[in-house]
Amino acid sequence: MKFDFYLSEMSVSDKHGGGLTLQRILGADLNNIDHFVHVNRFAMDLHVKDGLSGRSHDLLSIWESDWMRKIIGRSRASGMSRRLGMIKLHAKSAAKKMAAIFKDKQELTGLVCPQGANAIFTLEALKKIKPVKYITWVMDDHLVSYENDAWHYPAGTEAVFGKHLREAEHVFVISPAMQAFYKERFGIASTVLFGSSGTIEQGALSKKISGPLKIGYFGAVAAWQRDALKAVAIALNGTDTQVYIYSGVGQLPDDIHLDGVHFKGSVAPQNVLAEMQNYDAVLLPISFQQEIRNMSQFNIATKMSEYLTSGVPVLAVGPPYSAMIHYLNEHKAAITVASDNENDIREGFKRLRDTQHVARLLKNAQKLVTDEVGAGPMRRVWQAVVNG
Repeated sequence: MKFDFYLSEMSVSDKHGGGLTLQRILGADLNNIDHFVHVNRFAMDLHVKDGLSGRSHDLLSIWESDWMRKIIGRSRASGMSRRLGMIKLHAKSAAKKMAAIFKDKQELTGLVCPQGANAIFTLEALKKIKPVKYITWVMDDHLVSYENDAWHYPAGTEAVFGKHLREAEHVFVISPAMQAFYKERFGIASTVLFGSSGTIEQGALSKKISGPLKIGYFGAVAAWQRDALKAVAIALNGTDTQVYIYSGVGQLPDDIHLDGVHFKGSVAPQNVLAEMQNYDAVLLPISFQQEIRNMSQFNIATKMSEYLTSGVPVLAVGPPYSAMIHYLNEHKAAITVASDNENDIREGFKRLRDTQHVARLLKNAQKLVTDEVGAGPMRRVWQAVVNG
């Protein structure tokens, strides 16, 4: 299936999980997209991969422009860009520019990956100018928030988002948890499609651990990981477990860089797998903070699939409602700790020394990569929809 456009707040970039997911699952199908349209600063800051720039259009709000940020400051400009009235004005402008690109076409086809209001409102404005058939793929829902024991959308957005989902030719979502939520909230059916991995590595399968337990972490040190990383760092006290963190940050926060934590800096993407296999386990931290529960509860990170393919046991630490905790538990493919309590995390360290238990987990992980999270099976899910 050919698409006239891809529309999103994020680019098809090598620098973030969503961009990698698109590349791994769509593969050569990216060549069937004529134009890549970005309606948020995020896409500009993490720029499109080489080879796609000639087909890319950064249609940013005036509030996200360099000159406006310089005049009034980044914080104020960012705040203005998030106001619903400004989003709607920007959407109308972006839709007109998109219509001009396709002035000779009567009907458009699109792949939309909405992360917030910008892409959703832009598409709605475009639909008022030209008929559009589109597939939507929700990898992140940054609109919804969890407050007072309930999920809430900002005023003026929920009805538009529901319309967006219902009018799509097909809806992809990033996790079974998001699938169930959208079914209950909006009454829509969807297909789960998330970041894939490569083929399973056999070389590092279960081994007896002698001496200190060495756990590697490979990824960002940001809001989605930070408090869980801190909990693991605190739990190291009094144990013979060491954690080695590979990340592109300049330095670790002081509350994470405790005794037993070693900061290794960044590692080239082509060397990540080899580095993982130097460790007894790899760590998957998931935030316990209610402020970003929308990410923890609904998102499956590309990193999870990459870890499962490594041949190294996974230690996942996150809240009991986490989509990844549920997924890994369901498939018995990792050691999971659904708590930030020190003793619970230390119990997870102990379970990593159970050779027979770890061997079973790794066997299940291998099957999971072969059947579900590998690039092959995930690509087949995509192709069954777009070519069906």
